[in-house]
Amino acid sequence: MIELTGFIVTVISIWLATREHVAYYPTGIASVLLYAWIYYDAKLYAEAGLQFIWLVLLIYGWYHWLRGGSNRTELPVSRTPKWGWLTALSTGLLMTGVIVMIQRTYTDNPAPFVDSSIAAWSIVAQWMTARKWLENWFFWLAVNAVAVPLYITRELWLTAVLYAILFVLAIEGWRKWRVSLGASA
Repeated sequence: MIELTGFIVTVISIWLATREHVAYYPTGIASVLLYAWIYYDAKLYAEAGLQFIWLVLLIYGWYHWLRGGSNRTELPVSRTPKWGWLTALSTGLLMTGVIVMIQRTYTDNPAPFVDSSIAAWSIVAQWMTARKWLENWFFWLAVNAVAVPLYITRELWLTAVLYAILFVLAIEGWRKWRVSLGASA
């Protein structure tokens, strides 16, 4: 029942994100709290811990979307600046390595590299989403593509379906945000 509720709330949340609707944030907060429990129960410790990092990023993004634009106005969609790319790529690689080491040392996770990669690159993608950078959707596509097979191996069938849906929604988000970028330019 918790997984079904998490599934529904997450689909609604990401659908709202594709439309740049600020209600993405409260529904996202509900989603991460539900999935913290689901992932912990499935021994996906990096994914469970990631939910609490996402909680912080969602609070940051909620404020940033509403007040991060010029003169504290709503933030428009923009392209990722060069410094953003450098930060995203270096942070993703570094976090993947650190989380893998932690998981190999302290957990019984049978797939520490895949789980750690999903966690690290999801943090990067969420940070980029909070900044409303168009290219966040490419990171979400990669994360979702890797997550589906992992969740299948853990018999989290509904979550695997969820991430397949999120893959499609990431394509939709990229398309809609690209239109929004053109309109704001």
